[in-house]
Amino acid sequence: MIESNTLIGVLIGFTVLGILLGRMTSKDSVDDFALGGRSLGFFPSLMTLSGTFVSAVTLMVYTSFVYIYGISAAWIFIGYTLGFLLFIPFALKLYRLSIKHKFFTLTDYFVFRYGRKTARWVIGVIFVWYVGLLSTQLLVGSNLLNELGGIPVNWAKLGMLLSVMVYLLVGGFGSVVKTDMFQFLVIFLVLILVTLTLNKGGEVPPEMYAPFNAGPVNIIAFLLLGILTPFATQDYWQKVFSMKNERVVKQSFGVGAGVNILLTVALTYVGLIARAQFPAGEGVTNEHAEMMVLRTFTELVPPEFQVAVLIAFFAAILSTSDTYLFLLSLNVTNDLFPNKEETAGAGIKRIRWALVGVGFFALLIALFFQRIEDIVVTFKALGIGIAPVIFFDWAGKHHKQSVVRALLVMTVVCLGVSIYMMSAQGKINPAIAFVSIGTSSLVYGISYLVRKKDKETA
Repeated sequence: MIESNTLIGVLIGFTVLGILLGRMTSKDSVDDFALGGRSLGFFPSLMTLSGTFVSAVTLMVYTSFVYIYGISAAWIFIGYTLGFLLFIPFALKLYRLSIKHKFFTLTDYFVFRYGRKTARWVIGVIFVWYVGLLSTQLLVGSNLLNELGGIPVNWAKLGMLLSVMVYLLVGGFGSVVKTDMFQFLVIFLVLILVTLTLNKGGEVPPEMYAPFNAGPVNIIAFLLLGILTPFATQDYWQKVFSMKNERVVKQSFGVGAGVNILLTVALTYVGLIARAQFPAGEGVTNEHAEMMVLRTFTELVPPEFQVAVLIAFFAAILSTSDTYLFLLSLNVTNDLFPNKEETAGAGIKRIRWALVGVGFFALLIALFFQRIEDIVVTFKALGIGIAPVIFFDWAGKHHKQSVVRALLVMTVVCLGVSIYMMSAQGKINPAIAFVSIGTSSLVYGISYLVRKKDKETA
């Protein structure tokens, strides 16, 4: 177990680093504070994409799926890799529109297409999704701090939130990008270190090496979760809006797809070692798998490297949490309560107040929930339910009422099925992705066809 003073010191160190990096960024305008002046080059863009992608949830939940299903869990990373590549043509379209119309968030795109009233339905789904994701980051991190240093879980949640909040208040989006760059390099190097130094023991069950062990339903769900994520995830959209030209957009997502493959290999290896060292009993659950993975990171790494593992987890937690918190603050000031006539100083001040308010709201949710299980799958499925709406729009099938109907029905059905799964099965299956994607696609398609038929008969 690591001394609590060491844990606190690492957290303070990240806070100070974020403040220093944030002060290096211009904050003369809202564009500077919210998007780094729309001037990100290739390397910063690649690092911030990858830094956000490798969250604490990725480290824990994906590796837990490997513990349960073996290498067939890698289908989700194959999906992410394909998603990055397929997203490039759409990202180029977004970039051109963002330059012309000064987009800040995903919602601005829907305001441009359908008007602010319809766009509010989109931001409603996104806001619920991202508050849930931010709360999950705090949950994962607090469990880690409690496991490693005995720090009370609720105090750990507060400490991590304050760390992120402080350096975002100082540096805005500049802090997000610069800390993401540093944090991803740390995560990448420590993952290599972990894979080379894990104390191995036991044998991996043969079925863990079967590429289709998870079954067709889960495999297709994994692929869909990966492929659709960039299209429905506003942090990727905002990174596109902040890039300086189209070449950077293409290169950062193209190379990022290759980085995903390297991460797949490292995390799959860790998950297999966890399964070999801590064999699963009958009826293994996601929660059990998460604890076995956490034990792998904390118990099987040589003692002299445990601080490095701690730093990597902190980096993963903070690099994702700062992105989520900053985007949520923009959702409040830019999407829910816009004020296009305010001065730059007033706009930045409102973003800072929103950071504080949203941060403590997410903390309250994290204080209410004490376990990680099933939250990630539920909110991920809810979020990617937006993707079919985006695809219809990309194909030129625009219709305001269909957007509202699809998102409203999808949200109600997805949350209802999640509650049913928990009560009937005690866990939420990744196949819930089919529910959100299918419902959204079906409702939009039917609504659009009915509207088209009505116009033809009118």
